[in-house]
Amino acid sequence: MGKYKPYEKYKNSGIPWLGEIPEHWEASKIKWLTPVKRGASPRPIDNPIYFSKDGEFSWVRIADVSASRRYLKKTKEKLSDLGASLSVKQYPNDLFLSIAGTVGKPIITKIKCCIHDGFVYFPNLKLNPEYLFYIFTTGIPYQGLGKMGTQLNLNTETVGSITIPLPSNEEIEQIVSFLDYKLAKINRFIRKKKQLIKLLNEQKAAIINQAVTKGLDPNAGMKDSGIEWLGEIPQHWEVRKLKYVAKIFNGSECDKQIEGLYPVYGSGGVFGYHSDYLYDKPSVLLGRKGTLNKPMFVQEPFWSVDTAFYTKINEQVIIPYFFYLVCTTIEFEFYSTKTALPSMTQTSLYEVKLAIPPLSEQQQIVSYIEKETAKLNSTISTIEKEIALVEEYKTALIAEAVTGKIDVRGYQVPEVESEEESDEELEAEMSMAAEDADDYQTEEME
Repeated sequence: MGKYKPYEKYKNSGIPWLGEIPEHWEASKIKWLTPVKRGASPRPIDNPIYFSKDGEFSWVRIADVSASRRYLKKTKEKLSDLGASLSVKQYPNDLFLSIAGTVGKPIITKIKCCIHDGFVYFPNLKLNPEYLFYIFTTGIPYQGLGKMGTQLNLNTETVGSITIPLPSNEEIEQIVSFLDYKLAKINRFIRKKKQLIKLLNEQKAAIINQAVTKGLDPNAGMKDSGIEWLGEIPQHWEVRKLKYVAKIFNGSECDKQIEGLYPVYGSGGVFGYHSDYLYDKPSVLLGRKGTLNKPMFVQEPFWSVDTAFYTKINEQVIIPYFFYLVCTTIEFEFYSTKTALPSMTQTSLYEVKLAIPPLSEQQQIVSYIEKETAKLNSTISTIEKEIALVEEYKTALIAEAVTGKIDVRGYQVPEVESEEESDEELEAEMSMAAEDADDYQTEEME
């Protein structure tokens, strides 16, 4: 962490993940600072008498925590007075930790809420919950307990037995203040970069949409496609239903415990690997339920589960990649079922109408799109790598601060963050952060 100095003297903490800590710090098991208790649920949890839209306490599910970052500000449901009385109540600024689903994720609530037994909480916590949040966020206290996420094994005993570094309360406040300020800047940088990626993707989509729906010749005669969402198409193009272009097949469930070389796709993308495959030729995957507007082009052997259809493409009619590009322009919601969870059926997909140019023109369009989007793709890739490095730097900065590897006691945090800081200054600081992260990675490998 180049620009930050270490403390003058250190001592061995006796804890492998913690290593040396500043000489004047202590190390303490969490259970010595607070009881660690488990949440509770009214049973059976699906009984409507336990819920009320006007309830005082929100009901927290794992999904609510997974969708939140640092603070829990809302949930989808509220408990009735009876439901809340049978659960565990949490109040604003209370910290709790998931031990199911997204295991090991800490959250600080900003609302009155109730938690079930997929969480542990810390009544009578004798230190700033923001500091403990930062410690958990690094993931390093879980070393030896399993992999962060679904494979991590946590319960009240394992969490209570975790030893954490313990500076004075005054120093804890300084560390939290430092991290709050630095992370606000880092997060602002990441937001700007993600917004830039969004704009670049919109440019890509516009290039693709224009080429695959209107062609490359601006002087071509046009005709009404008869497709509500598409409008006019070149006069010499054909309109065909999808059933004459590709055959659609259901995905199939697979044993998630089996690992292999072949990617497993759902409607949202790859979520695992399998030892076998369903299909080994170029295919476009279409969402069946869940994520509908995200067609995927796959060229290597793959498996798909039942949330996604896969296609066998008639290459005498359409080039596989051109078929994928056309699919990215389709408004699938227009054809989906109007239910609480929109979904697609094979029957409705087969009726989707596509504008198809001759094969030779398809290849010209594909070549044009690949050329026009190459620079955009390269820029997006560079930005994504930059974001990944800055995210790693952020995690490393938190770890270094909460474990005492850097001394932030003398750091002057502005009372109000200046909004006048130039983008150039922010870019320069984050560029250095990315370099630090790169150095940190190299040190870890060595």
